[in-house]
Amino acid sequence: MWPTAVDASVTPYGVMLVVGLLLAWGYARTRAVAVGIEPSHVDLAVPLIFLLSIAGARLLPVVSPGESMFAAGSGVFSGRSRLLGLALVAAPALFVYCRVARLGYRCMLDLLALPAILWLACVRVGCFLAGCCWGDVTQKLEAGRSTSVAQVQTLPWLSSDWFWPAIAFPTGSPAHAQHVYLGLIDASTAESLPVHPTQLYELAYLVVLWWLLRTITSRDMPPGYLAVAAVAGYALGRFVLEFLRADSGIILANLTFTQLLCAALLAGCLFTFGKMRGAESVA
Repeated sequence: MWPTAVDASVTPYGVMLVVGLLLAWGYARTRAVAVGIEPSHVDLAVPLIFLLSIAGARLLPVVSPGESMFAAGSGVFSGRSRLLGLALVAAPALFVYCRVARLGYRCMLDLLALPAILWLACVRVGCFLAGCCWGDVTQKLEAGRSTSVAQVQTLPWLSSDWFWPAIAFPTGSPAHAQHVYLGLIDASTAESLPVHPTQLYELAYLVVLWWLLRTITSRDMPPGYLAVAAVAGYALGRFVLEFLRADSGIILANLTFTQLLCAALLAGCLFTFGKMRGAESVA
């Protein structure tokens, strides 16, 4: 983990956030030309929506019932951003822009779907370098060693010394702070216990998801179909990966607030798919 780059004001997460934004921006302009949309709309919409959505990324942890529980029970910072919060603000912000600019909302959603997946992949690289969004402990923990073992080891059957992809984060990382707070390691220990590199798991999943979505772009689909497929695909993958993450509070039936939100998004996507199919059959 590299907490800072060059100086304390530049972080690897911030660098990858900007790199991802620039790559997604350029990719969206290319897609706009291909579908006959003026690229200047991308130049206006992308930075405007991104800046507005930052508020959503900061707001979601505030309203999340599991966030304060996690901060109180882990010793890890509570001032953080959530990517799903950013997405929840981006969608209505884009809708307003499309209304003002007299653009098709569903077409713009489809145009930005693949660039958004690319941006998320870059962000997860930043998460890994910064040490945030870390995973569960991969080695077996003794029963009763901590009252919050479930927080750092949701699926014990996936924890073993043979798990080679595991990684340990250094002193100063959120994972190290959490393990110290829970009494799993001493404060003088140089690194955290080995954990699942969930940032890289999600990165790999996003690359596969991007490739799968890209293969269906050439098909004759109703407007909005690609965007809904992207949201459904991400929500499904994120729901599963949350079982291996240790940075969110468990609030209901061994599920985190993010998982409940992903389940709601999946339900909404399935409903939307049904409506689209119904409209196609009528047409």
